[in-house]
Amino acid sequence: MSFSKTVKDEIIKKNIHKAQTKAIVQGLFLSSGSLIISGGRLSFLVSNESESVILYLKQKLIELYGDIEIDIVQIVKSFKNKERYELSVQEDYNDKILRDLGIIQETADGETFFSDVCDKSFVKSQETMQAFLTGVYLGSGSLSVPTETSEKRKYGYHMEIVMTSKEQVDLIAEILSNFDIFPKIVERNELFVLYLKNSELICDTLQLLGANKTLLELMSQKVSRDVNNNANRQVNCISANIDKAVNAALKQMQAIEIIQNTIGIENLPETLAEAALARIANPEGSLKELLFALDNKISKGALAQRFDKIIKLSEELGENDDK
Repeated sequence: MSFSKTVKDEIIKKNIHKAQTKAIVQGLFLSSGSLIISGGRLSFLVSNESESVILYLKQKLIELYGDIEIDIVQIVKSFKNKERYELSVQEDYNDKILRDLGIIQETADGETFFSDVCDKSFVKSQETMQAFLTGVYLGSGSLSVPTETSEKRKYGYHMEIVMTSKEQVDLIAEILSNFDIFPKIVERNELFVLYLKNSELICDTLQLLGANKTLLELMSQKVSRDVNNNANRQVNCISANIDKAVNAALKQMQAIEIIQNTIGIENLPETLAEAALARIANPEGSLKELLFALDNKISKGALAQRFDKIIKLSEELGENDDK
């Protein structure tokens, strides 16, 4: 099951206070509703890929407006055979609901107009703002988290909400900013997408929506992934250090061999001869292991300098042989 569906399934099981019901319905209408004008009559329908979300909306509409007649139709589109569910209400209730939600409004002069952002009554408290965001997410929100496919491609954290107008996404961004969540907005295929890629902000948003169980699961996966990544980095670092030490030891042995075959190790200064003999006795040992063999009489830096001098001398001796 995808994280998107998990979040929505958890949200619709929450107990919502009746005062927040209208805000949830407003969010759902704005994010997945459509107005229809036919034969001079105005109606609406709400469409969603999730049957659970549509049934949830039906329940909330009944809570708000009584036992009204609600139709739910399953639509199968040809593209990838994706299913969608469409909700509509009996004709007599369309105008009443749209006016109550603030989608149909009137000017001071009594002229009727349609609003892209309802009546904004949901901004009166944090609770109703959270309820509105919950409805918006149920209508057009999605969430993906890092995963690996068979091709080993990695995907990052990504939460988004798709709306039909800039005014709508600006309103959502403004509401989220009240909770210190600052999303980005981009236009895509004539739609407006509000999105988050920061895992901490996504976790904050999940908490805001009340998806606490999903939040804990996401945090658990994130901690596990971070631990594995840190372990891999440490292994890679250790491996790189081993390779570096082996290559250094090999270069030192080659230099010592050149010196042995030319002037002889016994003709080196005492400090360099001591280092060369320690390396011969420990051909693959690290500098730390060589220091132990030398009774830790000198520092690691001093021993490294001695080998630098040995390598430089071998290079000079090699050049002389070439001449």
